[in-house]
Amino acid sequence: MSLTDAWKIPTASRACAACQAALRTGDLVTTSFRWLPEGPERRDLCEACGRAAENLDDAFFWRRRLPASEERRPVVDYALLRELFLRMLQRGDEIYRRLSYLVALVLVRKRYLRLHGFDVRAGREVMVVSRGAGQPAFDVPAPFLSAEDMLAVREHLSRLLQADFAEGDLPDLQAPAGSPVEGSAPPTA
Repeated sequence: MSLTDAWKIPTASRACAACQAALRTGDLVTTSFRWLPEGPERRDLCEACGRAAENLDDAFFWRRRLPASEERRPVVDYALLRELFLRMLQRGDEIYRRLSYLVALVLVRKRYLRLHGFDVRAGREVMVVSRGAGQPAFDVPAPFLSAEDMLAVREHLSRLLQADFAEGDLPDLQAPAGSPVEGSAPPTA
């Protein structure tokens, strides 16, 4: 069982995750994220259930109008992704380290984060990034991720955001099985 198998990320649905009421095109939908120890949880809620979710201390949420299902494929909201990244980075769990590292790579490629380089701190490789020129730099721990790990995390990230990443948004995942990928290094003894 991988670290991402237990994540509570449902596939796209047109029903409220709390009361199961049908969500129709144009309805106000609240999407909430919670940072559970076993991984992130995403829930799409009707307007009434969404108001109740706003009172949860451990949740991050936003509202949107539900688009027609026939509209173009869902795209990534990079401003939202950056906010989720900053919240995940505060978590120490291995699941969140892996996910936040992948998200940092995406945000660097899309220029929502500025890469300053890689460094070793306390025996661990870190990616040093900032929000932009003149902003303070901060570290993103660089976990060892095999190509299979990256594929699993990528699939869960797509489900979490319920959006598709365009070609080139994520690191090249064609590395041979078991090979470390971009910015990762095996742990040293």
